[in-house]
Amino acid sequence: MTELMTALMLWISANTAYETAGLPLPELVEMTPAELTAEYYTDVPHLIPSQGIDTRVQALYSQQDGPHGRVYVLAAHLVEGADQDDDPYSNPAFREMVLHELIHHVQFQTGTTETYLCPAQGEAEAYAAGGLYLRQRNAPDPLPNRNFWGHVYSRC
Repeated sequence: MTELMTALMLWISANTAYETAGLPLPELVEMTPAELTAEYYTDVPHLIPSQGIDTRVQALYSQQDGPHGRVYVLAAHLVEGADQDDDPYSNPAFREMVLHELIHHVQFQTGTTETYLCPAQGEAEAYAAGGLYLRQRNAPDPLPNRNFWGHVYSRC
């Protein structure tokens, strides 16, 4: 996983205004949909959907967990399209989910989040970077309304 995250951090340096050299990598934890849902709703368990899974939750970044933050992500073999490749870690959709959370990690590590009006403000940038990453690979975007959701989720 370190190799994947290092490659994605290099991509961030090459394709955004961020310089990632010297930034520590977060931990990466693959989870089931139920585990991701439970992690997302840790502080508000009464809001967990009745079936125990919120399919909208694909990945999370926690700056407080781990020595340098932690990325929680849907296990690579469970991501749509994983069965089309011998290596589920090469699936562009999985890589984009990790990239999205690494953008949040970089935003935090560089102090950019200190300038935000609210924690959600960095979402638009993460969604845009993910879209660019997928376009560069001629990969289908599982989120066709990416710009819309980036705007919605970044509102304070």
